[in-house]
Amino acid sequence: MQLPTANQGGDYPQVEDGLTLARFDDLILRDHPDWAGPDKFGHDDTGQRYHFCFTLVDEDTRQAVYVEDDPLELEALTRTATGEKSNFAAILKGILTATEFAAWQANEPFDGEKMKGRIVTVEVGHSTKGYPQIKQTLGQPKGKGKAS
Repeated sequence: MQLPTANQGGDYPQVEDGLTLARFDDLILRDHPDWAGPDKFGHDDTGQRYHFCFTLVDEDTRQAVYVEDDPLELEALTRTATGEKSNFAAILKGILTATEFAAWQANEPFDGEKMKGRIVTVEVGHSTKGYPQIKQTLGQPKGKGKAS
């Protein structure tokens, strides 16, 4: 027997489209066998996707935003292509510093664990099925955005 996870079913979290801050939590490669098969262009799709996992944070306090008793977590999904023009590279570029991104592009080592916990500006949008998701990352904010 497989129990559904606590977030399956029910209403989607109510999140407005637009720019906000989020904490990067993890990068996970997951298999989605039900997505495997030919894509809309006839190319083979293994169903694997990278999940960039984020928690939305308050712009002033930088603390997690909660819906009921749970932190508001959203993801950006990309295919497994990691080339310069891929969605993976575009999402990654908004999380890494310029130096780290250049090292990644040159296949040079850097401490990828430093990515976890970073606060970045993200664009939230909704999937065609209405679920909120991270559409793009726009880099680390310059400050807390408070007027002096």
